[in-house]
Amino acid sequence: LLVGASGTAAQAAPAGHGAASRATSGYGGSLNFSELVQEQNQWCWAATGLSIAQYKGYGQNTSQNSFCLASRGLSSGTCPNQPAELSVVQRGWRALGMSAGTEVNGGVNYSTVQSEINANRPLETGVYWTSGGGHARVIYGYNASAGTILFSDPWPTNQRYQEMNYNTYVSNSQFRWGGTVYRVGA
Repeated sequence: LLVGASGTAAQAAPAGHGAASRATSGYGGSLNFSELVQEQNQWCWAATGLSIAQYKGYGQNTSQNSFCLASRGLSSGTCPNQPAELSVVQRGWRALGMSAGTEVNGGVNYSTVQSEINANRPLETGVYWTSGGGHARVIYGYNASAGTILFSDPWPTNQRYQEMNYNTYVSNSQFRWGGTVYRVGA
């Protein structure tokens, strides 16, 4: 899954799916997760990857550029403003000394989302826009009674923290869930 591959990342969630704050009471599980805003228009993967690393206690003084360089195996300079596969994010995590988790194509089932959040592990996800391109987001919570997930979006003008029905996140008229890295930091 190539994420950050389109200027269409500014698309909002499908209509009828409201926002959620990070710390909403009554949720089955919600991590106190903070999402970085991506610094380049193709760096959604760098922002989400570094956000997860910092949540897990790694890379606290690391810039998105430095994370991007490490993820791409580059030593210095300005990292290219290019999309990346989820495996590139995993390389960045390994460079920071953390466990890079397991990558799978598509989404994971709802019980896996619950297990990961209950184990204090946010999930890196990549979505494919139906209009072309991809985008990285982080699942950081769920509400089992409503069948929803909580996710963050690094795009500068998008709502940072959102809630959506799990099945809608898997596939809808705007995007489909194309890849996941879970067990990050395990």
